[in-house]
Amino acid sequence: MNPESFELQLTTEANSQAIRNLWPLYLHDISEYDGNVANPHGVITPDDSIETLGDAQLTPGSAWWTTPSQLFPYLGTVDGRPAGFNLIASGPYVPTPEIDFVVYEFFLAKPYRGTSVAFEMAHQGIARHPGTWEVVTYPNAPQAIRFWRKALPLCAQDGAVVETEEDHPFGRKVVFRFQVGSPA
Repeated sequence: MNPESFELQLTTEANSQAIRNLWPLYLHDISEYDGNVANPHGVITPDDSIETLGDAQLTPGSAWWTTPSQLFPYLGTVDGRPAGFNLIASGPYVPTPEIDFVVYEFFLAKPYRGTSVAFEMAHQGIARHPGTWEVVTYPNAPQAIRFWRKALPLCAQDGAVVETEEDHPFGRKVVFRFQVGSPA
């Protein structure tokens, strides 16, 4: 993949449909790690009241697009086509008090995996928000752990990243904490 054709854009509700359409693919992918199975309606969610994929999507009017000072829903594109998303949260949406920002959800469509697109999407999103950061992932997700071990030192101030496995407000997670300085 040519990184020059990669773009990361902060979405608004008006142009949120690509992230909302990628959302069920993300839920499918993480079901391997969070153990969620299809509900009686065939939707991968623990909520039996969700009857369609449309109901399982991030909906228009959700906090991701109505709280622009604290939630940052980035869409990554390659050649103008959706490749994935990097949902970054701050303020009351961060579960750890001493942390300014967290990568809340991160997804890359399969055709772009193993390319530089994931690194670009992580780096560009994180670099836009100086402060104290946290990235968490499932302890049973070795590819995600390897990815973050490679990507985060390139994002972190002085390359310093602290990695732990702990009981986190999001559940048992591998947690990466680091500092990002002001953008150059």
